Amino acid sequence: MADQRLAIAGRYTFAGTLRNSQNTERWLGAEIDSGRRVVIAVADSGRLTTLDSARGVKHRHLCGIVDVVRDVETASLPSGKPLPAGYGVAIAEYIPGRTLHAELGKAGMNSSKAVAWILRLADAVQVLHSAGGVHAALSPRSVLAVPEGRAIAPVLSQLVAPAVGPFCPPERLKGSAETAPDDVWALHATLYAALTRQAPYHAATRDALLKQMLAGRPKPLSAFGIDEPALQEILDRGLAYEKRVRVTELSEFIQTLDGWERDPRAMPPKRQNPPRPAPRSLTDIVGGSGLGKDRDDGIVIVDASLPDDEGSEEKLSVATPVALPASSGAVPVAISLPSAEPSPVPSAPLPEPALGSAPRIAVEPPQPVHAAVAAAAAVPLIKRISINPFERKRSVWPLVLVAAVAGGGGVYLAVAPDAEAPKPKPEVPAATVAEPAAPKPERKKLSASAERDACVASYFDPGAFTGEQNFAFVCADGDFRDTATHLHQLAKPPAPAHDAGAPDGGVVLGWGLDWYELPATAIIRKSCCPNAVPITLPETPGWCEQLQSVVRRVAEDSAKAGDLAPSARSFDKAVSCLFANKVARSYAYDKAPTEGNRAAFQQFLSRAAISDARR
Repeated sequence: MADQRLAIAGRYTFAGTLRNSQNTERWLGAEIDSGRRVVIAVADSGRLTTLDSARGVKHRHLCGIVDVVRDVETASLPSGKPLPAGYGVAIAEYIPGRTLHAELGKAGMNSSKAVAWILRLADAVQVLHSAGGVHAALSPRSVLAVPEGRAIAPVLSQLVAPAVGPFCPPERLKGSAETAPDDVWALHATLYAALTRQAPYHAATRDALLKQMLAGRPKPLSAFGIDEPALQEILDRGLAYEKRVRVTELSEFIQTLDGWERDPRAMPPKRQNPPRPAPRSLTDIVGGSGLGKDRDDGIVIVDASLPDDEGSEEKLSVATPVALPASSGAVPVAISLPSAEPSPVPSAPLPEPALGSAPRIAVEPPQPVHAAVAAAAAVPLIKRISINPFERKRSVWPLVLVAAVAGGGGVYLAVAPDAEAPKPKPEVPAATVAEPAAPKPERKKLSASAERDACVASYFDPGAFTGEQNFAFVCADGDFRDTATHLHQLAKPPAPAHDAGAPDGGVVLGWGLDWYELPATAIIRKSCCPNAVPITLPETPGWCEQLQSVVRRVAEDSAKAGDLAPSARSFDKAVSCLFANKVARSYAYDKAPTEGNRAAFQQFLSRAAISDARR
């Protein structure tokens, strides 16, 4: 039977449901005109506004938001039910692949790789924040470790995976709407998970998770055999319970990780003393402010029931009519949004699993949580304490005071040691608060040659070049083989790395690029030399693709937002062909590219991405 459902906004059709769609209506789809695969997710008005700000943002480590549709026809939805007032759908780019969550189930990551990956994700999130967007569901489940069609891992998906409790800060768990500092917490928690293969916190309910966060910091890295005092300090600052002592600025997080990469043994610089805490209200003590809790925030506390592979989908049967009434069980879609028409609500108290445990798949009746939200405005407070002080009675505050004495007093005692405010002079460093804003206006405009030299140097580690360098030769016409070799000989290489494919005990000296010096230099030349003549390399006999064509293609593709993987594979294939036909003598490299060379090129591309984003 043909699918009679309308296309959303006349552009997007449904292709199936994501396997992890347990708590949110979320499907796979396709754009009719281009055929590209997308994710279609239902969201409320507040989230749609945030997503709309991120629409069109592009980054090589980010799946972008493609569209936001606020007026959705009921006939276009698989559920056949109208969306609640203010709700709509967001459409994001879909890239399949294995997630970091799945990869960590098999093996952990070393510290250097984990930090490098988190820096790439942080750079993507920074671009998102600059546009006014917030990811709001960042965790290892939303990070593609092996993305299909992208040259450099990782890639941060959007709308695919739900928010996971341990990767949300306490204020978000208490009901606050999603904000940019939430993503900073999530990046710290994801770094912790990448190092330890565990989430920083584990609990079965939201209340238990909040109490665990309040009780202390996560298990130290040393408990997992990781001797990284500086990383431990970075994680402690980013996963602190109290927001006023926590790192909430993404720029500060990136700066500390950059410092660790330069010197892993150097501790991050000291932070200013946090301001004195403001007097806390009674609702803060009992269980949070309840902001935004008139809606389901979609946070999954226990994510063990979610599939490991978030990049897979569950296809809808072609013969199944999609536009069926809600009573039919033919469409395996989890309906968890509140119905537009209020349904009868039982008078008994709501079951606790609606808040704390993992969501269920395809619950037959509409979830009672939403109906209860419509019936009781103070339901957030009910969720956070085991008593119900708002049962249509006027004598509310006596019960709240009892809750404060029983639970809130302990909170005060637990938080007080963290305050670090016994010193009576925290106001002294206040005069230095305005200093960070001073350097920006004094930036001098560089000459064309200075701009070129700064551009070339930005593709290498800081301090790679001694003194002032003149990189005019990079842009000049000449033998490009000599240009590539000379540039990488000028740069001071990092510490020797290990490569199983290298001689002398597997140690790779220099930058470890070898053949990849050619495409790396071509990318630099393309970016820093706008008027340079095309690259020239010697022609080789035989049927192999000319290396000159491949290197030019890599440079051209690097200037686009597309994928570099095909052109990089073409380069590898062309070099291997030269060795197979014994026509590689025109070049100084005596062996075919190794895995270590490819890894070095990946690191170069990571630096290139950061350089492009900062310029």
